[in-house]
Formats: sequence, C-alpha cells, structure tokens
Amino acid sequence: MNMKIVTYNVFFVIDLSHNYYDAQKTFNDMSLSFMSMGSRSLFLIFIGVLIPFLMSAFCVFSIVYLFPKLVIAFHTSVGSLSLLVTLSFIGGAVGGVFLGMVADAYGRRVGLLLSTAIFSLFTLAAGFAKSLWELYVFWFLVGFGVNAENGITYAVVTENWRSKRGLMGGVLQGIYFVGILFDALVSSVIVNWRLVLIHIGITSLALLPLILIVPETTGRVGLGSVGYGELFRGSLLIITVLSTVLVSSAFLYTIPLVSLAPTYLSAIKPPGLSTWLIALPLVGAASYVIAGYASDIYGRAKTLTVLSTIALVSSVALLLMARSYPGYVTIPVALAYFSSSIFAYLGVWISELYPMRVRATASNFAFLLGRLLGGVGPPIVAALFSYDLGVGLGYVLTISAALALASTLMLGRFTSID
Repeated sequence: MNMKIVTYNVFFVIDLSHNYYDAQKTFNDMSLSFMSMGSRSLFLIFIGVLIPFLMSAFCVFSIVYLFPKLVIAFHTSVGSLSLLVTLSFIGGAVGGVFLGMVADAYGRRVGLLLSTAIFSLFTLAAGFAKSLWELYVFWFLVGFGVNAENGITYAVVTENWRSKRGLMGGVLQGIYFVGILFDALVSSVIVNWRLVLIHIGITSLALLPLILIVPETTGRVGLGSVGYGELFRGSLLIITVLSTVLVSSAFLYTIPLVSLAPTYLSAIKPPGLSTWLIALPLVGAASYVIAGYASDIYGRAKTLTVLSTIALVSSVALLLMARSYPGYVTIPVALAYFSSSIFAYLGVWISELYPMRVRATASNFAFLLGRLLGGVGPPIVAALFSYDLGVGLGYVLTISAALALASTLMLGRFTSID
C-alpha cells in the first residue's frame, strides 16, 4: 500500500504553451483519482500535512518561553523582546502572500518545502544570534516561513479532502496548542537558550522530507501565468474583502486573548488560578476540533455564526465582570477561549471559496491584515489598558466578535467552489 503513494507523487511538467485551464483540469482529475485511494493513504497525507504544521507552531512560539533567559543574555527588557512576536507576524504577512503566489505558480509541495525550510533554518540560525538586532531579523524570517506554510496547508487540505475538511482545519489549528506545550517542555529541560533554538530548528529540518508525502495538485505554470488580479474582480473581490474582515477580526480576538488573558488572571488571582491556567489551553484545543467537526455537519457559515454569537456574549460578560465582579471573570474567559474556535477552520473555508489556480495566494492574502493586527494587537492593548487588562480585553474582544459575526453573515451567502 505504501508503494501506491509513489504513483500519485509523480512530478508533472506542463508545457507553458498549453492552455492553462487544460493543465488545471489535468490536476483536478489527478486529485479526484487520488481521493479514490484507501484511508491509509489519506492517513499518510495527514501525517505529511500535520507534522510541518506542528513544527511551525513549535518554532514560532519557542522564543516566548526563552524571554527570561534572553533578558539576561542581551541585557534588554521583556518589552523589547515582545517586538520579536510582532515581527514574526509582520514577516508572516509578507511571506504568506509571496510564498502563496509561489505555491500557486510552482506547486503546493514547492511552497511547503520552501516555507518550512525557511522557518526551520532561521530558528536554527537564531540559536547563533550575537545581538538582539540579529534575533529580530531571524525571527522576522521565521514568521515569513511559518505563516506561509500555514496558508498553503489550507489549500492542500481543501484539494485533498472531499469531506471532513472542517475537522481537518480544526485539528491543524488545535495542534498549535501542542506545539506550545512542546516549547514549554523543551525550554524546561534544556537550560541553554541557544541549544533550545538549535534543537528545535534541527528537529524541524529533519522532518522536512515528510512533505514529499503530500501529493501535488497543481502544475508548474510560472508566476506570469497565474491571474492574481482575479482576487480583486467581480464576486471574488467581495469575497476577498469579507474574508479579510473576518480573518482580521478572528486574529484580533484570538491573539490578544491567548497572549494577555493568562497575565490578567495571574494579576487578579481568581480562585483555582493554577487549574484555570492549565485548563484554558485545553479548552481552546478541544473547541477547535469540535468547531471544525460541527462545520462539516451543519455548514461553515452556520457554525461560525453560533461561535461568533457566543464570542460576543462572552466578551460583553468579560467587560462587565472585569469592571464590577473580577473574581468571576474565569467563566467568560473560558467561554472566550472556547469561542476563539472562530479561527478553527477559517483557512479551509476561505480556500473553498476560491478557484484552485489562485487558492494559496487568496488564502494568504486574506490573512495578510489579520497577521499584522495579530502582531500589534497585544502590545497596543497592554499599553492602552495597563490599568486594567480585563477591561481592555473586554473592549477588543467585543468589537472583534461583532465584526466576525457581521462578516460571517455576509460571507455565508457565497457557496464553495469545491
């Protein structure tokens, strides 16, 4: 059975003089043929998709657990180090669009290999950084690769799974929590911060060949043969605008929540604090899988409408309780973690709304503004609401949830292409 994978990993060379859409049809047919294979083959593809996605989380979040050691090593502050997180998101915004275009023009595997190699190599390189400025550059490039890999993976899932795509999207996003857990474990076992980054980078590079399991679903047509302007014409323009608003609101909801809620809870010390700090990431991971599965059964828009409504209610409750009853904020915070699964299958849903020829670019473009907002959101909230993070989170989450709900209702009118 393993030998059958090789058959479907044939490298296709498309003569550029041939009609692009004929080539595209060839690869669509190949994809459908591939889907007739057994579940074991799909499991192997799942591994080929899952492990690089896990490595992306493992790499990009590793730096957060090293802040105390980096403060001493570079004689700097946590505030200066927090810029590393912002730069990774900005790098992701740039890299996502560029490498998404590469994946549409030269193939999904090429895009995945490039993006994974970039974030792995520069995680490794960060272990040899001699100054904070070098670390800034390296971490920008880590983000450049990580976010591109994630965006291309959404297209791969859309093109290789004819059912349970939402579940796959939820599992992939939920795996970020596993990557964060690995970071916590490695940083606690390995004392030297340089060795932590070197170890993670080498591990990610060693697993790079697993991407070759993923079947190619697009031809090599070249950058000049892909109509990227299609994203900004006709009905696709409306989808692009609404997708951008939805993804941006999801980023601005999720990133400040998971970045600042633990700090806020630690400051107010509600009953059972240590239990909540462990339980909340587990709630988040489980909710992503549940949300993805529900979207396969009840539909993408309907599931997201329910989750956005829960997000809005929990955000308003957090805002009110943070002002008057801070001892009870753990319940709305837990609900907020659950409803952060509005992010669970967004990449897959957006990929479904675009034709294959521009899918990887479209997915990453929709995430462009969201990645920028995700990078600057936490420090802005922390700066503006330093007197009460709970109130600041309440305001930001409420606005983000309202935007997510409105854009979901409008985007739900469009049907998936695949």
